[in-house]
Amino acid sequence: MDKESSNNKSAPRGFQSRKIALEVLVRVNESGAYSNLALSQALKNSQLSARDKAFVTLLVQGVTRNLSEVDGVIAKFSKNRLDTLPAVLLNTLRLGIFQLEFLEDTPPPAVLNTSTAVAKACGHKGMASYTTAVLRNYLRAREANGGAALIRKDSAEDASAELAAENRIESLAKKFSVPEWLVTRWFENFSEKEALCLLQYSKSEPRIVLRTNDLKTTTEEFMQTLQNAGVEFDVSPLVPSCLVLKSKGRGRGNPSELPGYSEGKFSIQDDTAAFVSKVLSPEPGNLVIDLCAAPGGKALYIGELMGNKGRIIAVDTRAKRLELLKTNRRRLGVMNIEIVEADGTNFDFQPQADRILVDAPCSGTGVLNRRADLRHRRVEHDIESLAKLQYDLLANAQRLLKPGGVMVYATCTVEPEENEQVVRKFLENHPDFFLDDLTPFFPAELVQQHQLQDVLKTGMIQILPTISELSGFYIARLVKAEQQP
Repeated sequence: MDKESSNNKSAPRGFQSRKIALEVLVRVNESGAYSNLALSQALKNSQLSARDKAFVTLLVQGVTRNLSEVDGVIAKFSKNRLDTLPAVLLNTLRLGIFQLEFLEDTPPPAVLNTSTAVAKACGHKGMASYTTAVLRNYLRAREANGGAALIRKDSAEDASAELAAENRIESLAKKFSVPEWLVTRWFENFSEKEALCLLQYSKSEPRIVLRTNDLKTTTEEFMQTLQNAGVEFDVSPLVPSCLVLKSKGRGRGNPSELPGYSEGKFSIQDDTAAFVSKVLSPEPGNLVIDLCAAPGGKALYIGELMGNKGRIIAVDTRAKRLELLKTNRRRLGVMNIEIVEADGTNFDFQPQADRILVDAPCSGTGVLNRRADLRHRRVEHDIESLAKLQYDLLANAQRLLKPGGVMVYATCTVEPEENEQVVRKFLENHPDFFLDDLTPFFPAELVQQHQLQDVLKTGMIQILPTISELSGFYIARLVKAEQQP
């Protein structure tokens, strides 16, 4: 039971968790806040237990990832159009329907009671009555349906197979809560299997990955620590020092409360994101520039790989997000990072660097399950403007790199205009750079399993969820020639 509910005998169990989830959704709805930032702030200011914080996160992300289908159900039972409903009422209904449709272990009476109480507390009695009426209408319809949920949970492949060709894009966009233009692009740019996998992945619950900090422990020791604490995990097939938590069990709440976090023995970082730092292959004593560093996960791993020897210049325009880097720098004991608030497109520095990472701002379409609200924010012309920014970052970065140095370009998008096309344009205009074979950095088992031999030799790869359920990332490794043409 959350703390406020235990203190307020009139509030049903779970009231405070759902109230906070509603407040986050309303803030996103009304002020355009990013859901991950609004959620983080709300949980930081709350007194909820780790379990209740995990439930709030599940509710907010779940509603956001399944918004189109949830709204479709509400529309069937609401006498008023959704665009006429106040934000508090609409998002209360979204929370209620999401729980009833997707959280099978939550009893319907509990959902009805808490939803009504939250609507009254955050709105007024009329909203509470309306919430009760809509949810009861829904429950009657579900009872008539044999008690089964009204939203089908079939896979993208199953859904696509049943759709007529003329309405497939529209129907898949609605089912997976992504814009039609994005579904169209994915079917144009990838095989049908890969496009459907991207859709399915966009609605999946994000994996929680813990990356061992080799400055303070070993992967074997950290694995034993987790096992002693009853935490179940798998070893990442891409980065062996990354441990992927199982879908259930301890650690699925707030992983920062697991043993070893406060001592800096691990970071919470996606294994594909961590792999970017390995491809950069920094060496102890190097001068490294991370040109788009915030919130700092890759820079921190670079520091660990360098054994705290050498210099890392972490550059970003976002001062608030750089604060996260400062905090984690202390916690992890990474002492060789210097933080600079600056624009990476015109940042200047001497001497020239041995390694440069350009982890560029992007549309984020490869991580829509983790950044759920991006699907409702992005428009297609964003890709063109982002591609220009990405090229400008590379064009400036090349000035800062010494001959013989390595530059890695990475994004968490799957759009070709932001990835291969940016790199190809850069190479056309900078003949002193060439792509470097990625084979040495990929585990041999993955290479063989997914037949990546030829792709890796090109020096760039588009990682998709079809590769061992990894996040969608693009990585290119560029080398500056020793002798300039």
